[in-house]
Amino acid sequence: MNNLNKTLMRSIFIKFNKNISQSSLCKGVFAIIKLFSSQNKIKQFGISALAILSVVCFQIAGCVNKEASSQSTSEKAPASERVFPVSIWHVKTHDIIYTIDATCSMFAECDTDVSAEVDGRIQKIFFEEGDVVSEGDSLVWLDDERYRSIAQENLANWRLTIANLKNVTRLLKRKKKLFHDGVISSQEYDDVNNQMQVARANVDHAKASLSIAYKNLKDTKIKAPISGIISCKLVDVGEYVKKETSLLNIVKCDPIKVKLYLPQKYSPQIAPGKKISVVVDAFPNEIFQGEIYFVNPKVMVETRRLECFARIPNKELKLKPGFFGNAKMVAAIHNLSPVIPEESVLSENGETYCYVVDGEHAKKVEVTTGFRIEGGLVEILKGINPNDRLVFRGQYVLNNDNRVKVVRESP
Repeated sequence: MNNLNKTLMRSIFIKFNKNISQSSLCKGVFAIIKLFSSQNKIKQFGISALAILSVVCFQIAGCVNKEASSQSTSEKAPASERVFPVSIWHVKTHDIIYTIDATCSMFAECDTDVSAEVDGRIQKIFFEEGDVVSEGDSLVWLDDERYRSIAQENLANWRLTIANLKNVTRLLKRKKKLFHDGVISSQEYDDVNNQMQVARANVDHAKASLSIAYKNLKDTKIKAPISGIISCKLVDVGEYVKKETSLLNIVKCDPIKVKLYLPQKYSPQIAPGKKISVVVDAFPNEIFQGEIYFVNPKVMVETRRLECFARIPNKELKLKPGFFGNAKMVAAIHNLSPVIPEESVLSENGETYCYVVDGEHAKKVEVTTGFRIEGGLVEILKGINPNDRLVFRGQYVLNNDNRVKVVRESP
């Protein structure tokens, strides 16, 4: 082939390559003819040019027909034969402990002000602030001399009334016999009988006065009504105190009482006996365990929360009344529950579902979800079984029974 023919071939294929992407035979042919017309090449090259033109046209026609045929075949392929790439998750089981968070405040189990029961001057004090006392321990003694004298006086008076009652009883017995024999009148008998009633009343009155005197004498010795810690001392030896004057305060902190407020939506999970764990700022690395013992039956109108009370053992007295803490309540424990990525759960028209791979197909499975846990996982109560091959990538374009190809598997 001479140099002119080579030039012609190069020009034809340049035009061909520019137009073949358009997949149009007509455009390709017209481009070549335009090339020859503009340069008057046909006459110049003669038969060779026509032969080359014919070959190129046939090549273009073949390419176009092949492309059209391929496109037609692709468009006619059924959707059911499409293969969707997916990633799968091998369903595992976990023990799920679901907790409810709340803030809490701490109070003493008992917080008691000890007061004087009688007037008197303080004679002895047996404690200092911070002392641990047991129920019944002596705390304060008042001067008891006056109350001891009153008690002795009332004792003597009571004994006198007892003696008088005995005398009247013997007299009434004699008068009764004389009355039955007709020796004395009924008026005389009634007078002795009335003396008997008065003597009995005097005995009762003297007995009551003696009891009060003994109680007052006993109350001069003030003892601890509960076991606990002396939180404050309000008096000193030598002071004269009146009845009902506060002398000291005792707090019982073992166990310590915890008050917390929980949202009303968790009401079905809140009940006496539920366990709680508490962390306080004073001991950030220590968890204190307790148990709810009372749930207020009324919801607080202002906050729509439930008021709950719990107790925490506090033998080392680390927890103090007034502490503020963060509490967690164990709402439920589900053992060996299937868990899956939350993103694999789909919802449509009120239906919650997932896709699992069965052989080469994706099967749509309706599910019931439970608690959400850390790591973006959700518990499945119904619909998914352990070791199922769950679709967690590519699920948004799937329909039931679509063919799939697993391109990635979770560990």
